Amino acid sequence: MSKVIYFTNAVSQTMFVDYLKKWRVSPNLSNQNFHNKLIKAISQYDKVDVISIRPINSNFELNKLPQLVEDEFNISWRYPKVSTSRVAKVLFLNKRIKKVLPSNENYEAIFVDTLNLSLLKSAIKVGNRYNCKVYGICTDNPNNISFTSENYKKKLIKLGQSLDGYISLTKAITDLYNINKKPCIQIDGVSEEYEGSFKPIIEGKYIYFGGSLMEEYGVYSLIEAYKDINPKDIKLVLCGHHVNINQLNNAIKDNENILYLGPVSYEDNLNLIKHSIFSVNPRPINPKIDEYSIPSKTLECISLGILNITVENRLLKEHYKECIIWSNSSSKEDLKQALNKALSLSKEEVDKLTKKAKEKVMERTSLEVVGKQIHDLII
Repeated sequence: MSKVIYFTNAVSQTMFVDYLKKWRVSPNLSNQNFHNKLIKAISQYDKVDVISIRPINSNFELNKLPQLVEDEFNISWRYPKVSTSRVAKVLFLNKRIKKVLPSNENYEAIFVDTLNLSLLKSAIKVGNRYNCKVYGICTDNPNNISFTSENYKKKLIKLGQSLDGYISLTKAITDLYNINKKPCIQIDGVSEEYEGSFKPIIEGKYIYFGGSLMEEYGVYSLIEAYKDINPKDIKLVLCGHHVNINQLNNAIKDNENILYLGPVSYEDNLNLIKHSIFSVNPRPINPKIDEYSIPSKTLECISLGILNITVENRLLKEHYKECIIWSNSSSKEDLKQALNKALSLSKEEVDKLTKKAKEKVMERTSLEVVGKQIHDLII
């Protein structure tokens, strides 16, 4: 068993619960969940020291953020001191990282999220210090990141292309970063069995969507499609980040069957998926983005044995065509048609489809499968 370092902005799931209380705008739940599961996959075969550069904003009380190491099975979460000052972050980040890493340890490899410039720079420096290779975790094209400058995106790509190997989600991402044909693997995502509480958070039957609640990602079309169907004994439950609460309240209005729970923890998200009659991912087709990303929340729902509705996605269809109820687009009418189709299935039909879908997803994306692929990549 080797020992590796993993650089990320994600935190442990335990700490994320506290973050939900402190953030004025919630961190991206999908990003948090993906990196936690990938870390857990790596820990199936190797010990992982996680360097978590915790994202903060001005409403954090810095003296209340713990400076500690959280130990899980084969995982140690190490948290360098954080600062709201960009200048302090640039000047002192590497010194603070050095303080939380043992100086006499032998590491086999370093993994780093390629969508953050500070993480990339720090990972490369630490790689030089420990004389080990640095592998990029490539989940998207930097050009698809909102609210960042073109110069920042170019720096991300250039620095990402200088690494020693890659773990990517699609061929297009591999082609973007791996221009020098370094060792690499491509994965669809990471899935794990749910072993949490079986007591439902929401009583009764409901349809579930958890994710980004920005208008361009289809949530309002989903709300209108649900209203049109109006299944009086089935609720629509929404959770997530990037929410314009006034716009969302106006869309829901006085419909008591539509519930918005705000951002939720990883465990609560899994619980809500597990007890839903089916989940929906209404994100619209965008060929430019779809080349570089696979809807992780769709695979997550399927891996939990839950029926899923997803808007057409070419990459998903390559391997999971028969596992999903497809919506032709994110329009109200197409989502309505897909909702009606899901609602019309008998229990026997649902059980047969979800069993087959779960088996397919787990054979490609389970913690053990992905962990073994990564272990073989670095040895």
